[in-house]
Amino acid sequence: MSAAPILSTAGLVAGYDPGVPIVRGASIAVGRGEIVVVLGPNGAGKSTLIKAIAGLVPISAGSVVLAGRDVTRTPAHRMVHEGLAFVPQTENVFPRMSVDDNLRVAGAVFGRAGLAARVDAMYALFPDLARQRRLDAGRLSGGQRQMVAVARALMVGPSVLMLDEPSAGLSPKLVAEVFAKLVEIREGGVTILLVEQNAKAALAIGDRAYVLVEGRERHEGPAAALWDDPAVAELYLGVRPVGDGGAP
Repeated sequence: MSAAPILSTAGLVAGYDPGVPIVRGASIAVGRGEIVVVLGPNGAGKSTLIKAIAGLVPISAGSVVLAGRDVTRTPAHRMVHEGLAFVPQTENVFPRMSVDDNLRVAGAVFGRAGLAARVDAMYALFPDLARQRRLDAGRLSGGQRQMVAVARALMVGPSVLMLDEPSAGLSPKLVAEVFAKLVEIREGGVTILLVEQNAKAALAIGDRAYVLVEGRERHEGPAAALWDDPAVAELYLGVRPVGDGGAP
């Protein structure tokens, strides 16, 4: 990554309780137009990291810079105005509201004419949702609900989209559909930061990846190379490389 990153953290320390950090000095950088993946074992602090970036978890040290602006400790409701959208793993749609109303509520920052144009743009991007627009979001399949959640985030026209475990609970076929849509979104000019447990699927679409262990980035590199990297196997899976006294 040669140009200045559109999103970066430096020495970020964050956690839910004072004095009990979960993220312990993480520094990552996301280039404009990239899909960057954050991997790591359970409890590594992956979700806490992106929630801290999004303003949902208190930051006690370090910094977050977005498009050249220091947004450290910016409240979550203001981050959307800075160009950052976040799709949480759970409770990311209003299940008793229609698909159409979910999108309109998310795009309420637009005027009436602008809102209609954004909704139309989302239906063009997600044609399956256009066919289900009057259906309550809670009656959709898991993959369709995830699409609604992503479309809601895109309603505000973000420059950076962050997602927490978008493949959680989905079948392999639906995972492939969701991830293919993320590639399409990136091709439309939106930078993506993605936290995932499904390493194989995430690395298949990512440009670069970080491995987070105990709240700090321990390894990074091109996504295509990390799947076969023995250091990633050790950090992510707890498996020592061959010849290092452990299991292959």
